[in-house]
Amino acid sequence: MSGTSPATGTETGSGTGTAVTVEQTASEQVPERREFGTGLLHTVVTGDPDRGYTWVRRPGPLSPAPFAAPGLDPAVPHGPAAPDAPDAQAPAGAVRWAAGTETAEPGGRRYRVRGPESVARRLLHHGPDEDLVAVLEGVGRLLRTLHETPVPQDLAGGPQTRPRGLVRFTDWLAGRAASPRAAYAESRLRPRLGETRMAALHALCARIADEPDPVLCHGAPALGSLVPAVPSGGADLLIGEDLCLAPWYFDLGWILGELVELKWYRGDGHPAWPRLLDALFQGYGRDLGDEWGRLAALRVLLHLHDYTAYVGWDEKTFEKYTGFAMFLLDL
Repeated sequence: MSGTSPATGTETGSGTGTAVTVEQTASEQVPERREFGTGLLHTVVTGDPDRGYTWVRRPGPLSPAPFAAPGLDPAVPHGPAAPDAPDAQAPAGAVRWAAGTETAEPGGRRYRVRGPESVARRLLHHGPDEDLVAVLEGVGRLLRTLHETPVPQDLAGGPQTRPRGLVRFTDWLAGRAASPRAAYAESRLRPRLGETRMAALHALCARIADEPDPVLCHGAPALGSLVPAVPSGGADLLIGEDLCLAPWYFDLGWILGELVELKWYRGDGHPAWPRLLDALFQGYGRDLGDEWGRLAALRVLLHLHDYTAYVGWDEKTFEKYTGFAMFLLDL
């Protein structure tokens, strides 16, 4: 395996926390078809600016769990949903839900959106900009609306209530990883992080799983699921695959972790990076307080797990990402 790292994929954090290693592009300027994925998640993007874009996503061949039941999507508060018309524009910063429909082949989801690439890809290759500051504020507002929505009865009484990403992570820490590569990484994680940091991770996971008053959560509001509208005007946020019950801070911690990771990976000091986070919290109306470092570390380490389990093992990647997680846990 070459010395690549999770953040070098073109769609970092694409929906379920996995780095992407495969991409096929028909045209660099107007991609009519792009296909990328790992063992966890597979995505095909087709379309053009005139007709709009279709994203089809399905669990990868090694995914440990299917998407959340599609019947829960109507529980997402509408307002506004992504339009079918590709030329429909929204005010700057307006973010809309894009709830998927089932594909003909069971297990997949089809989304109609207004753009060909994700915010993750844009940040990775170009860094932050002021347009994305407005978009992140819109994401904060949208998540606050979701979290204030009454929990649907089907979800409250169903077996799939915990975030799929949290289940992967806690299984990994508990030595139940299905992937031999991930199991090997776990065997090295404890001596690398030390007992105190591992205890902090276990405590955070337990607190998330045992939240006595959880809210309806997106479950994986990844930057790879956030699609800016082209040529301009807001964005669409894919939702439905990971709908779950969790504390409000789980969704915000997911986005925080990805932004922190991308800034760290790129190593640039663009002043818009902190403004992205400020805008997210301003839109939501609340920040993460002193917990932000641990929540970011959880997301970074889940990304490391997903890369190791569904892409491949790389020594330098393990050392680099665990070192960054140690820094975050010690804040």
